[in-house]
Amino acid sequence: MKKISQYIFLLLTLVLLLKNKTQAQEIFMGVPEQFKQYSNSTHLEKMYVHTDKNFYVAGELLWFKIYNVDGILYQPVDLSKIAYLEILDKDNKPVMQTKVPLTKGKGNGSFFLPVSITSGNYKLRAYTNWMKNFSAAFYFEKPVTIVNTLKTLTVPAADTTKYYQVAFFPEGGNLVKDITSKVAFQITDPSGKGIACKGMVLSEKNDTLLSFQSFKFGMGHFMFTPASTQPAKAVITLANGRTIVQNLPAVYEQGYVMQLVEETAGSIKVTVTSQSAPSQPVYLFACTRQTMQIAEKQTITNGVATFLIDKTKLAEGVSTLTVFNERQQPVCERLYFKKPQQVLAVAASSNAAAYGNRKRVALAVNTQHANAQTGSPANLSVAVYRLDSLQTVDPNSVLSYLWLTSELTGNIESPGWYLTTDNEEVKEAADNLLLVHGWRKFDWDHVFNDKRPAFEFVPEFDGHIINCQIKGNDPNATLNAATEAWLSIPGIPLQFYNSKASERGRIYFDVRDYYGQNEIIIQTDNPDSNYHLEVLNPFSEKYNEAILPAFSLSDVAQQSLNEQSIGMQVLNTYEANKISQFTLPAIDTTPFYGKPTKVYKLDDYTRFTTMEEVLREYVPEVAIRRFGGQLHLKVFDYDSHDFYPTDPLILLDGVKVDNNILLGYDPLKVNRLEVVTNKYIKGEFNYQGIVNFTTYHGDMESLKLDSKAVILDYEGLQLKRNFYSPVYKTEQQASSRLPDFRNLLFWEPDVQTDASGNATVEFYTSDMKGKYVAVLQGIDEAGYAGSYYFTFDVTGK
Repeated sequence: MKKISQYIFLLLTLVLLLKNKTQAQEIFMGVPEQFKQYSNSTHLEKMYVHTDKNFYVAGELLWFKIYNVDGILYQPVDLSKIAYLEILDKDNKPVMQTKVPLTKGKGNGSFFLPVSITSGNYKLRAYTNWMKNFSAAFYFEKPVTIVNTLKTLTVPAADTTKYYQVAFFPEGGNLVKDITSKVAFQITDPSGKGIACKGMVLSEKNDTLLSFQSFKFGMGHFMFTPASTQPAKAVITLANGRTIVQNLPAVYEQGYVMQLVEETAGSIKVTVTSQSAPSQPVYLFACTRQTMQIAEKQTITNGVATFLIDKTKLAEGVSTLTVFNERQQPVCERLYFKKPQQVLAVAASSNAAAYGNRKRVALAVNTQHANAQTGSPANLSVAVYRLDSLQTVDPNSVLSYLWLTSELTGNIESPGWYLTTDNEEVKEAADNLLLVHGWRKFDWDHVFNDKRPAFEFVPEFDGHIINCQIKGNDPNATLNAATEAWLSIPGIPLQFYNSKASERGRIYFDVRDYYGQNEIIIQTDNPDSNYHLEVLNPFSEKYNEAILPAFSLSDVAQQSLNEQSIGMQVLNTYEANKISQFTLPAIDTTPFYGKPTKVYKLDDYTRFTTMEEVLREYVPEVAIRRFGGQLHLKVFDYDSHDFYPTDPLILLDGVKVDNNILLGYDPLKVNRLEVVTNKYIKGEFNYQGIVNFTTYHGDMESLKLDSKAVILDYEGLQLKRNFYSPVYKTEQQASSRLPDFRNLLFWEPDVQTDASGNATVEFYTSDMKGKYVAVLQGIDEAGYAGSYYFTFDVTGK
């Protein structure tokens, strides 16, 4: 899995190769300006999704809040206006997909989990159209578990072919003979969770060289000086008595070793050791989130070169430190983490520690910058749900994801723990984490032959872009690049878009304010039967390499599963109408051409049986002329006091039709006619007037289009579903005999604290006793992110 640093290395390597290698220092110090130009041309987005919980049963709603931020500053970014969310199964097959509008980097929505879904572990992933230009490793992903209690639950048998995984990671990249290296390691069980272990390193003659043990989350490290290039091996003993034997990485006769040590005086010492490069220069390059931080040169003396780095010169978060040799070849790399101070301190308290059933819960929320004395306004999402053997507190948060998880590879256990304090235990564990999850072995042949990402996908900064491709039935056929295309979404409001094909036959329609599922119609002016038009999949077809853990349920979870299933069925039975209410978006229903010159309601006039009679009898702005044996519509131009020489844009329920189709249409099905007599420019198109006919239901009743027209159902943006939470303000409401078995008491994706950082929310408990957790996550406009959770009890009446 490749992360953003590999794109950085690509630019750096290309720059170094293009310069004169005899001017090594000058070349290297010229990199920051080149790097700055690259950064300015590549805007990155990073996305986090807060879900109401992580365990669901089929028939429930999965609620989510999206935070989209700038990939460098972590501030909410208003570049993309659409987010794509998917639920993928273990084979990366999408089982649910949706598009959600974003406003200033925020959006929210829901998935209704169908009763047809299969029990298992799934991935929830999210991205923007612009993010599709990069690796799928940049997409947001999180695991969720869904159980279908309405089907016979068959948990797959444990896969006995999967064993414990052990991996070793030399600091900097490689082991070199006679040079001491720090070697990190990790051992995980079949589910991918780190486990404790002890071990020994043996030589090729089975002599014990050293012993080691894991420190935290199955990770640890030891210092190792290989005496030969013969492979050493590790013998690892687990807590259950099992023994694993595995070779350490290969040892090289010559090379470079890198070692990073934190000094007590606020500096970092990076030592580069190489016995094969006496008196040769080496270069250290440090970058953080696509921003150059440090570029320094030292000379290897007596086999060692030392860099002292002032930690204040490094940005907060994960930095990549790379060492280059005198030929400007990367020879070592490692990561360093500087705990962020850009933290939003979130706090909340309830009006009681315990509650009865159907009682009011009031939360007082406060947000402020960490270590500050005054509040800071922020936008939060809040979830309150019951804790049991199935539902636990999510160890991930928007803070830990942005600053840590998204910068590393693989699954990170309890990432928030690394952001708690600065004590020595956390520092050592964090260093092990960076060596294990940030380590990569160089594949520079791939990097040298690669180029900057080709930006095939444009940012959707206005609305959703429907992407089409003209394809030839004959691969040798030549496409007419001047092909014009029109897309219509019949109905009210009128939605009509036009575009032209590129040289590659790509057609883009920038569709705005299209919500829900409807029928779209796409037409082109290309009559050649050797071509056909396809609407391309708007969702990404690139996938991450991460593998979901095997699905399993413990026997002790059966009671919790039964209670959650009953709660789902009760809610869907008694409150189906309340959980299926949506907020209609505020959409401008004015036609794209604005106010028409003249409007005709045909029922106000004598109804004729042909469209030609209608236009001739009482629509003076439109004339019918015969050319080449066919009838044409012409719109009157008041400026020239004559009719336009070319045909107008003719629409029927927003669908472009030609003269013959329009004049052959039954006027008794038409309710309204609007005429625009001015010239109208829409993109690259210049229309000599517009004539728009609207039927009674806006559904093009009985309209027959050209056989080459593409007509298909297409899902637009998701309509926002309203979260249902019953209110028990009065005794009469509280004494209702309708059962209330909700385990999710509250979900609010848009809590805004005021200028003092304060906000209040309230909700009511259900009939379900137990321990509940309130989880708050959010971010402010300056990019300060934070989270908080606390628990309370519902003890019953």
